[in-house]
Formats: sequence, C-alpha cells, structure tokens
Amino acid sequence: MNHKKALKRAIGMSLAFGLLASPYAMPADMMPSYISASVAEAAAAVGPSDVVLVGTVQSKFGAGADWAPGDGTTIMKDVGNGKYQYTGKLPKGNYEYKIAVGGSWDENYGANGAANGANMKLKLTKDTDVTFTYDSATHKTTVSYVGQGSAEEKAAAAAEAARPGSVQPTDVVLVGSLQDELGAAKEWDPADAKTIMKSDGAGHHVFTGHLPKGNYDFKVAVGGSWDVNYGANGEANGKNIALRLLKDHDVTFTYDDATHAVTYDYAGKDAEAKVLAAEGRSIVLTGTVQSKAGAAKDWDPSDTTTRMKAIGHDFYSYKMKLPAGTYYYKISVNGSWAENYGLGGNFDGANVQLTLPKAQEVTFYYNDKSHHIADSTSYTFRADSELPVLSGSFGAVADPLMRDQMLDNLFQKTVPLKKGDYTVTVTMPGADALTQTVNVAKDGDVTFYYDSKAKHLIADDGRIREDKVYHDSWSTNYRAPFEAVKEGTPVKLSLATGKGDVTSAKLVVYKAKITANGGDEYNPDYTAGTVTSYPMTKVSTSGDQDIWTASFTPQTYGLYGYKFVLNDTKEYGDDAKPGSTGELKLRGVKPYQLTVYSKDYKTPDWAKDAVCYQIFPDRFFNGDKSNDNARANARGFQPVQHRKWSALPANHSKTPATDGDNWECNDFFGGDLAGITKKLDYLKGLGVTAIYVNPIYNACSNHRYDAVDYGTIDPFLGTFKDLETMKAEMQKRGMHLIMDGVYNHVGDDSIYFDRYGKYKTVGAYEYWSRIYDLMNDKHMTEEAAKAEAKKELEAEGQVFSPWHWENWFEIKNEKTQDMMGKKYAYHDWQGYDSLVPFKDADYPGSEQGTVKSDLGDYLLYGNGKDKGVIMKWFDEGLDGWRLDVAKEVPPGFWADVRKEVKSIKTKDGSEPLLLGEIWQDGSQFFTGDAFDSVMNYKLSFALGDLFLNKGDAKAADYELTVLRQNYPKEAFYDLMNIVDSHDTVRAIYKFGGGSDSVAQPTKKDFDYDLGKARLKLAATFLMGYPGMPTIYYGDEAGQYGSSDPDCRRTYPWGKEDKDLIAYYKKVIGVRNAHKDIFARGDVNTLKAEGDIYAFSRKADSGKMGIVALNRGKAQQVTLPVSAADGTVFTDELTGTKATVSGGQLTLALGENQGMMLVQD
Repeated sequence: MNHKKALKRAIGMSLAFGLLASPYAMPADMMPSYISASVAEAAAAVGPSDVVLVGTVQSKFGAGADWAPGDGTTIMKDVGNGKYQYTGKLPKGNYEYKIAVGGSWDENYGANGAANGANMKLKLTKDTDVTFTYDSATHKTTVSYVGQGSAEEKAAAAAEAARPGSVQPTDVVLVGSLQDELGAAKEWDPADAKTIMKSDGAGHHVFTGHLPKGNYDFKVAVGGSWDVNYGANGEANGKNIALRLLKDHDVTFTYDDATHAVTYDYAGKDAEAKVLAAEGRSIVLTGTVQSKAGAAKDWDPSDTTTRMKAIGHDFYSYKMKLPAGTYYYKISVNGSWAENYGLGGNFDGANVQLTLPKAQEVTFYYNDKSHHIADSTSYTFRADSELPVLSGSFGAVADPLMRDQMLDNLFQKTVPLKKGDYTVTVTMPGADALTQTVNVAKDGDVTFYYDSKAKHLIADDGRIREDKVYHDSWSTNYRAPFEAVKEGTPVKLSLATGKGDVTSAKLVVYKAKITANGGDEYNPDYTAGTVTSYPMTKVSTSGDQDIWTASFTPQTYGLYGYKFVLNDTKEYGDDAKPGSTGELKLRGVKPYQLTVYSKDYKTPDWAKDAVCYQIFPDRFFNGDKSNDNARANARGFQPVQHRKWSALPANHSKTPATDGDNWECNDFFGGDLAGITKKLDYLKGLGVTAIYVNPIYNACSNHRYDAVDYGTIDPFLGTFKDLETMKAEMQKRGMHLIMDGVYNHVGDDSIYFDRYGKYKTVGAYEYWSRIYDLMNDKHMTEEAAKAEAKKELEAEGQVFSPWHWENWFEIKNEKTQDMMGKKYAYHDWQGYDSLVPFKDADYPGSEQGTVKSDLGDYLLYGNGKDKGVIMKWFDEGLDGWRLDVAKEVPPGFWADVRKEVKSIKTKDGSEPLLLGEIWQDGSQFFTGDAFDSVMNYKLSFALGDLFLNKGDAKAADYELTVLRQNYPKEAFYDLMNIVDSHDTVRAIYKFGGGSDSVAQPTKKDFDYDLGKARLKLAATFLMGYPGMPTIYYGDEAGQYGSSDPDCRRTYPWGKEDKDLIAYYKKVIGVRNAHKDIFARGDVNTLKAEGDIYAFSRKADSGKMGIVALNRGKAQQVTLPVSAADGTVFTDELTGTKATVSGGQLTLALGENQGMMLVQD
C-alpha cells in the first residue's frame, strides 16, 4: 500500500480533487472551486499571479495530484505578449484540463476561454511531447504536438475505441474517489473500464465492490467521458453523491437506466445511518488554512482537525493563528464535498479569499441556516450582550435577541403575530433605539430584519406573494417607451403585485457614474451615482393583482437604472439576465437599465447605409513590392520575418515548430496601401461602400496596435502619398474610410516610451530608467537624479519633447524582466509587455479632474501650430475612427473627442464617424457624449454562437432585444455588425465545427461545406438587419482560420470560392437596392424558435421586407405578418414568391437556406 492509500485509509478521507465531476453543473461545465490543493508531497509555491495548468495531466508531469491549482509543478512559463506555456511528455490516453490563476479555483478558464468553463479535452494516440499555450488576453488555451490532426492519429484513435476491454459508447462507469479502491488506476476516470457497471437485464446497471471505511464521493459517467454524467437525484451534470462508511463493507451500486438515479446498499446500512444521525452535522473549515492548523493536508473535508465548534443558534466558529499570506477556504459538511458552501453562502460556491498582511489570530464563522461564511478580519461576531433586542406592543418575546444569520449585520428575529398594527422597537448597545409602526396583514410568522448600518427596520409578514410580483421591461404595459429615451422624455413604469399584498410602493431611480473603481476599465456604477425615489400609485386591480404606476422625467442624459421597493420591505429589480422580467429580493437587487441620450444626439447617415469591409493591411494584397524590405527590425532589435503569401501566420507561443524564431507578431506578408488601392474595383463590384482598416501607423508588429509614431505611416505599408492615392480612388467609387485609432497605449519600442534607446527624442523609459539607475547606484534623491539624468541625456545629443513624453507613463523603481530582458517594471496592457498605456490622470476629462495636459494636447487639441493626432488624420482623408479598447480610456476624454470631431466635416463633406471597440454592452457610449457606434460583438455572439452554432434562435433574439432596448435608434442603426474579426476565429471555421484548440487547421479539421452554408446565412442576416454589415476580408472568398494569429491569414487570391463570392454579391446587392427597407426600416421579430429566425423590416413608405433563415433541415415555416391578405412577397435571392393569407406568410425553407423577401 503506497503512502497515499495508507493516509486515506487511516483518516477515512476523500481526496480534495475527488469531486472531479466534470463537466459540473455549478454553474454548468464548471470545475469545482474547492479542488485547490493536492496530497502532502511538496511542490513549488503558487503565487497570486501564477498561471497553472490543471487537470488529469498534472500527475503525469510530476504533480502530487490531478486537478490541483495549488501545485506549482505545472506553473506555466511567461513567454511574453500575455502568453504562458507548459511543455511536457504525456503517455497516450485521454486527458482533461483547464487553467487556474493564483493557486485556487477562484479564477479559472476552460473551453473557449470561458471563466469557469467546461474542461478541455485531449486525446493522444501515442506518447507525445505536448505544448499547452494560454493567452491571458482571450483566456483561451491551445495545445500543439507533432502529428496533431494527422491521418495516422485519427486511425489510431479509431483502433483504440474498438479495442476489447475499453469503455464503449454505451457503457456506464462508476466514477469517483472510490475508483482506485475498486481496482481502477486512478480516481475520477470515466475511461477506466475497471468500474464498468453491468446490466442486470431489468433496466439497471450494477456494480459491487469492497470499500474500506471512509468518506467517498461518486457519480456515473456514460461512454468513457464526462460528456454524459449523472449525479444526485439522477440529474445530468448533477452534484456528487456522498458515501460515509464507518466500517469496511461490500457495497452494491445501482444505476437506473430510466431515471438515471444512482443508489447504494450494504449490510448494516440502516444501523450506520442511525449512528451518523446521532453524531449530528460535522462542519469543517476546509482550505489552505488546514495545514496551518495541524491537518495532514489542505482541502481535506474529512480531516476533523478544523471541525468547527457549535456555538448555538446554528452558528459555528473556529479560531486559529495564521502567518501572513493569502488563503482560500470554504465550508464542507459531513466529511465530503457532496455538501459544501462558499462565497455568499452559495452551494458549491467560489472559495473565500483571506489576505493577511501580518501574522494574527483569526476566527472563522459559519451559519448553518443561511450557509454564509465570515472571518474576524472583516466581521465582528457579537456576543449576546451586544445584540439588538426586539420589543413591541405585541408583548414579551421568549428570546428577544436578533441574530445575524447572514453574517452581514442584518439581524433578524421571527415572531408569531396576529393580524394588526404594532409599535416595534429595536434597541442595540451603543445606538439610539429605533421605533416604528408595523402593520401585519395576516396571522402568522413575521420576520423582523434590523440593518445596523442603515439603522433601518424591515418587517416581512409574508404578505408579499413572490409569484404575484411582476414587471416586464419589454412590455409597454409595464415600461413606456420601450426603448432608450431622449432627455426630457417622461417614462412610465408599472408593477403588478398580489391583490392587497402591498400598501406602499416606490420607484427608486439611479443615475450611474462611469468609473474605473481603481481598475483599467470604465463601467457604470449605480452605487457611485445619484439616487431619487418616487412614490407609486395603485391605479387598478386586475384579477388577483394590483397595478402600481409611477412616472419620472430624466432631465439630463446618462445611464439610469431603476428598481421597485414594496412596503419598505422587499425590492424588485432585474435578475442575472438583463431585461424582461426580474426578481424579488430582500435587498440588493440589480437595477433595470434605462438609457437616456442627449437631445442633439445624431449619428452619420452614411454609416447606416454602408456595407463595410475590414482589412488587416499586411494580409490583403501586396501592391508595391518595393516597400517589402522597408525596415529590418520589429520590436526592439527583433528581426523581421518575411513570409510567402501562401504561408500561414505563426507565433512562437502557439506553433514554435512552424514559427522560425522565438518572437511574436514579427512575421510580415507584404500587404500594403497600394494593394488596397489596386483591389478597390473588386470591392466596388462586391457592393462595399466603406472600408475599415486596422492600424496603419508606423509600428513594430504586424498588427500595429503598438504604435511607434502616431504621425507616420508604417513604411511596410507605404507613404502618405499612397494613402492620398488610395483615398482619392475610394472617393471616386463613393467609399468611406474608417481607420483604427489606438489612444490607450503605444508600443514599448515607440518614440514616446523608447525602451530600447533607438530614438533621438527622449522617451519615458530611457528617462526614468536613467533616473532609477542614478538613485540605486549613486544613492541620489529622485529630484537630484532627474536633474542629472536630463544633463546626461542632453550631453549625449538627446532632446526632450515639447509634449513631455517622459511624463505620460507609469514606470516603477522595481527591477524585473520579460522576454526582452531585464527592465524596470512598468504598467503594461493586459499583461502584454510590448504595450504601454498612458496614465489615466493625464487625459483631459479624467476622474482626477484634468482639464488640460500635454497628452490631451498632443492627441486632440494640438498646440496652435500642429493639430492633435486625432484631428490631423482627418486632413489625410479619414471619414471615421474605430477606437481601440475604448472602455480603458476615461469617458471624459471621449466626450472631449466628440466635441472636437463633430465640429468638422470630412474632406468629402460627410459627418465623421466615431466607433468604439466594445465587446460588452455599449450603452454607456450612446448617451450623446461619446460614440456613434461600436463593434457589435454582442450580435456576433447572438447570431454566430447561439443561433447558427447552437440552433437557439430564441436565445439569440433575446440578446438582440436587449440591444434594441438599451441602444438609441441612432446608435443601433449605425452599429458595426460582425460575425468575426481579426480578434476571433474565422466564422466559416467556427460554423463548420472547427476548434480553436487547433492552431493551424486544414479543411480536414472542420466541415467546410457546413461552415460555408451557415456563413451564407450569416451574410443574409447581416445584410437584412439594422446596422452597418461588416465583412472581414477573405470571408467572402472562403478563407478560414483558427484563433489569433491564424485568423489573420492572407486573402486567397486565385483560390477564391467563387460561389461564395457570388452569394455575397447577391445579398449585398439586395441590401443596396432596398436601403429604405433593409438599412433604414423598422425591425420586428416574426419567429425565433430553434432553427428558424425570421424578422421583418418596414420602410417609412410602408413597404415591407422579410428575412427568414433556417439553419436546420428543410421545413415549411409560417410567419405572422402585418400585411393585407393577398400581398405578394418575392425572395430577391431565388425569385420565389409567397402570398399573405389569413395574416400569415408560408415559406418552404430548404436546409441551411435564407431568404430576403421584398413586398411586390
């Protein structure tokens, strides 16, 4: 018996990683957050920012256990540019893995980079060296190894599946922390045939085996993987089932094929159950604190060293001394993980974090009714003598003390009372007594809550029936108008409550402040803004419900929120899913959003009508080979890699074998501005009327988001003369130019930062590194070092910028290093050490109150002689800006930018466009003081992921309805609608089932024909929906690709999919021929069910259009239409006609077919 088994049997433990019920339903596909440590063997310490590869691969790489984020054996190496890698040899077999950050499950990423996402899977048909690469920007992880995706590998996988003794697709396997005891090689392995359950021929599968005494968790899995698994109560992806044995037993496990329920039995089971019941609940403080208390190891729910002491009234406590450091913990019950509670008292919740700056004694508290957890560093548990006392006209209470079951200073007491009015008093030591009158509507229990912070008493007599409280923000019966409103517009809000339940209701309205709250992103914060309350009036009773109404008029633009407070007791607000119906809570509901925009908010009409084409300039077309060698270096002194047009993009972190060097984003293919100019006729013929081009500034990398100099063009792309020619030719063809503006950060190898000392003008890094060297080596004060540094630099022939670049960045006197070598630490962008953000305080309009600054003048206002960068480029023919990482720039600066930009016209007399890169809801930018548009990644998710990939039209329409409500119409019709971009996998690859875990796929890695069919549907949708449809270069030609950099392959000139191009021309032509309908018409969903998504468009003239999509098998679809019977619609794509009958239109939609119908 090895050390692990001996320890397990001695203490009857269930290994901390034994709850590997992957993919878990907590939430769905989430690896349990409490699996955070391993067996007693020592491993490297995991720091708070370390990235750890976790999963069934860990033990193979020498870790003490699998699924152990606290085991430093598999810490991934920082390889620069936000990428982390781990390489090691794995035996052939099936593996599952994900990424954990900081040594716990609090921050973890799974499939597709999703937080708490599904486990990623890896199947190896032979022993192989595997490289895992994690991208901290996208949180996605890829694997690469020799022979990946080869025919040999596929043949070996097929042979393995057919091997006798392997788990077959219909096999039921008993899995859990008991598997190794039953003869399996390891625990929680659904592919181990040792615990296959045998059919009894009567609708059950059975397994009997001998188990030592101890605590276990288990469930069943079907088919050798976690794709199909069942836990407690037969639930798919359900909770683990706990098994506690007081003695060794032969245990029989039975799985019901019909109900999926799993039961167990053994001799003496009833007798042991009585003994366990008499012992009561065992509450154990579990986590990284356990070993500090003397437990054998951390994260062991069966070790009673940290069993908490019952202190009465369902409270438990545990006191211990802890050294300085960061700890993670939660509560486990009865010796296993089957019942456990984490942050917020949530079942299977996240770990609670505790950081101690110094060694101290800590007491942990838990309440077994609320399941909330607290510790003495942030919470004071009150002795009985310090608790609030409840009294009133209802007479004496047996125990008048109010106790804080939520461990949140919300004290409560339940008293049985008769219907009537009562005077209630709460007295608390050290505070004034609170007295108020309470009306009890019915006989029964009344729970009084005393908020000691707000000095507020809540009486809940149960009168408010939760199922009768209702508000639907999408119904004009409850909210009118439905959409975003102009400042000064009255808004009417209504709420239904149970008849007679509510005696007073009020509307609480917030106006959010857009703030970073100390972070990088600026987001709406309702708690930091203003709040106003309005009394509501009961206006009617309908059936068993009363209707309450209030109106208010927002006088100033901004992002507002609202909720309802009933009887000063409970609140009704939005729930986790934005919009529509909400939820009733005691306190802390999320406000519903209401966007209020300025009276003069107007967006460019040309963008509403435009069809846009996005170009990554290095990969579109090489029109001038004379500039292919215009510079020799990329970042610092990295060499430039020149690749053939037919080659694939490669970065060392993802595909080291094919990259050719150790650097990132330094491969160039020769695309340039002249190339775009030469292909304008192609784009014109496609129907394109606007071009969005990724950055063209002089920069180091191929993506050019690391600007070297805002005032120049990258010589690889050409000259200002080339830009002038391109813009002139675009104007001849009626095309607008949108350029990428990156004003949050620049490159570390820029004239502004100059980390590598390459430029004559002093950059911030060379200035401050000189200062810190003088301070550290010669022990100068900072002021003296500044003077000396300036003197030395000027003596070397350097000059200082009149814009004072040296003060724009945050650089610390802390030595560190990255892939480029040793350095002084500086604030970088999202872990990419090549990108350096400006200091927020230097932007005009910042939260610090900056009005004027050198940075603001340089970027926007100019200095009288020279225009600011943002304005100067309009002189070069620009029609609009796409503004990168817009949420990370102070919103006050964007307001200043809008004022300046909207004060001019473009060279062709158009209104300039301001468009932000936003991946989330963009409402904060649509109140009239920021942008006209954003990149519509929300639509990309709804259309691509929910509808086209998953076949859930209802969910897709829900997402788009949220946008229709939150965005002003001026913005909604200007949105840059996309299905992919330079930051995502190619749409055709995704729609064809391609996985981004394959770094450089071929057509063998996905279903091209399926992807193409659904890409046609996506194009049809984009051309028929409000907003500016945008095509990512090459999509129309059948170009495919995985995640960055593979999504940035070259345009396949000479190898285009001509059929796909012809389809794009056709759908674009329909939109351009009917702009009054498909660009400007009103939109209304007709049907959103499963594989069918259909919506109508209606022009101001009344003429209608209909877009109908079927992403499934051929079927007949009937749509409700608001057109007179006999009205004929013609599909502009096929010529098919359909006639309205009985207010309905019936269409025969083929498999993966879309229609764009126009009223005759």
